[in-house]
Parts: sequence; C-alpha cells; structure tokens
Amino acid sequence: MRTICTTSIASVLAAASTLTAAAGELHLLGLVPFSYADDVSDDGQVVVGYDRQSYWYWTPSSGVVQLLDTTIPPGSGVGGQGCITADGRFMTCSTLQGTPQKAEATIYDIQTLQYRPVGNWGYNCDIERTGAWGMSNDGKHVVGLGWQIGCAARGFEWSEGATALTDLGTLYFYKPTRANDISDDGRVIAGWNDDYSGWRQAAAWIKNAQGVFVQTNITAPPPAGSTIPIKMSEADVVSGDGHWVYGIGRSTFASGAAWRWSPATGVQAIGSNPTAGQEGYVVDANYDGSKVLCFYGVMGGGGSYLWTAERGYVELSQIANEAGVTIPDGWELNLPLGMSEDALTIVGTASGPNGTSPFVLDLRPTPQFCTADLNADGSVSAPDLTIVLSQWGAAGGSADLNGDGVVGPQDITVLLSQWGPCL
Repeated sequence: MRTICTTSIASVLAAASTLTAAAGELHLLGLVPFSYADDVSDDGQVVVGYDRQSYWYWTPSSGVVQLLDTTIPPGSGVGGQGCITADGRFMTCSTLQGTPQKAEATIYDIQTLQYRPVGNWGYNCDIERTGAWGMSNDGKHVVGLGWQIGCAARGFEWSEGATALTDLGTLYFYKPTRANDISDDGRVIAGWNDDYSGWRQAAAWIKNAQGVFVQTNITAPPPAGSTIPIKMSEADVVSGDGHWVYGIGRSTFASGAAWRWSPATGVQAIGSNPTAGQEGYVVDANYDGSKVLCFYGVMGGGGSYLWTAERGYVELSQIANEAGVTIPDGWELNLPLGMSEDALTIVGTASGPNGTSPFVLDLRPTPQFCTADLNADGSVSAPDLTIVLSQWGAAGGSADLNGDGVVGPQDITVLLSQWGPCL
C-alpha cells in the first residue's frame, strides 16, 4: 500500500489555497485623439467605440476594425454613441441614408456585415435625422434623438418589428428631449428634457399597461431653507431590470454625488461622494444595479470608480491592482464608459504622458497553456491536485508533470505554477 505523509499534503494544500491566479490584462488600443471605447459585450470579447474617422469595434483577435467610408462618427452636427448587444453581434452607429443623404441611427451586424437604419420622421437638422444613444442588451430596442420639423429634437424609441419610431414627447412645450438608455425589456428609458431656462433635466419614461411611455421629469426634495425641488441633472443609465435610473450629480444634492431614482424611492445618492464635492457621472450599471461604473469631475478629473453595495466606491486603479494588472507609468484610467455585466471588463478612454487612448481593462485571469490540467476541465485547480496526490510516489504516469519518472514534490511545483484557467 502506498502512503503519503499527511504533513506534506497539508503544506501542499496550504500553498494551493494562497496561490494567486494569473493576472488580468490592460489593452491600450492606440494614441488616437478623441477616440472612445463606449461599450463591451457580456463576455468582454467585443468592444465598440468611435473616433473622428468612424465607428469601430475591437476584439482580442482582430484588433481595432474601423467601419470606414460607411459610418458617420459623432461630431459636426451628428450625435450618438456606440452600443453593443450582450452577445457581441450587433452594434449601434450612424450611416448616411436617403436623398439627400443624412446621418441616421443604424444597427450593424458584425457577423453578416449588414447595416440596418432604424428610420426617421422625415426631417433633419443640419446633417442628422436620427442618432442612437442606447440599445437593449438583445438589440430589439434602440433609443436616441430624432429631428422633427423646425429642428425640434425629440427622444425616440425604436422596437424590432415596429413600423415607426415612438415619439417620447416633452413636458416643457417645444423644448428638446433625448433618450440615453433603455432597460433590457424595453420598458424603462432614461434621458433628459431641457426646461425653459435651458437646464438639461433628468427624465424617465416608463411604459404603462396600455403600452404607452409616460414621462417623469426627475426632481429631489428641496434643500434646507427652500421650497423649490431640485431639478436633477440628466439621466444616462438604466439598470438592466429597469428598477433604477441613474444620472449626473448636482452640487445642491448630496454634495454632487452620483444618484439613482425609482418611482418608489425617489432620488437617492449613491453612497457618499468620494471626492471633495466634484460631481459624479454614472456611465453603466449591471442588471440589478448592484454594480455601478462612474467617474467624478469633468473627464474623470476626480477619479474613476466601481461602486458596489458591499465595498462602496473603489478606484479603478485599485481594482486593476487587485487583479494583478499593471497600469503603465503616467497613465490613468480616468474616463470609463462601459462594462460587461459581471464588471470584469471595463472600457473607456485613458490619459497618458503623450495623449489619450481607448482602453480595455480585462480583470479576468489571463488564460495560459498548461500541461497540468489532468482532468481536462479547462483549468488547473483542486481536482488536478487531487489526481497528483492520488498518484504520489508512482513511477511515471499522467501526474509526472516534470518527466523525471516519479510523481513527487517537483510535480506539485509545476502544477502550482500553472494554477488557473488554461488556453
């Protein structure tokens, strides 16, 4: 009967329990001015964004693929931003359509290379008819801004199979509205409505039982000594389940903290402002709102953060460090703009010594080729350690990882060096 010293097993298990998995990765996509990574698929493998030339997408295998000579990026009278479906197949962009040609909100199928404009109301302002600002995770709903007669801007909602865009209206007569984001089921929309002084007030549209979007312009209770409610700054994000609408902080509410709103709770500050009174900008949230991506200050001058109910605000630099990711000297991940559902991939634009670059912060352990995946489950972990221990002292065999003819301590060393996911 083969025996194994129990103290040796204990020391091996202790070493395995304290081992850190292979590090994540930071991808800087290139020193391109005014280039922004806007959104990322749920698996972190497809990122979309734009620069001054075109919309683009990125994958680890393809690198940046620019949709040149077809898409019209934001700027010079064109609005919108890049959004990607959860499965990484469909993205939003703008393309020239109609006669005369004007920019219109468009869905691009990355697999089939097909463009599908979502439509318009027959009017344009300057070069644009419609612009896409948000999309549901399944790609069946798109929201944004469309132009009506007299350059009147209105938020719109498009649904797959619909014959026309839904006009979301306005609660300030003739003043513009825009829709920025929509819940996964297409029921809740976040955006803004200009008031008569030009203040871009947060707005939410919620579909009622009759299928009609009902608008609410969001306010917080009056500050001490006042009877006038606080008009909250524009809303940019909806949690996937539609429970929460998120927006930009205002100095007169909770020292400028980023906020969330629901019909049941009203406006709530998202934790305590982690900066010295700079305003917070929410840029993404996961399905149930338990993870919120934001930055503080103009262009992230007050820091970039992931907020969770468990940890509160944690700076992205700390999150990167915890995942074993080294941020190059002089670089800051100051402008996050999107994240995957599990918050393990965060994208945006970073600032460095010589300019700016879109970034992809992958917090997942880097896959590695490994010979120690003895049970072929795609990772080196406790079951593989068990196999090595079961063959301890044997002459050769599958657990003889260093090929010295016996299963022993050296094979444990090989196994621990490969601990984590495999290619």
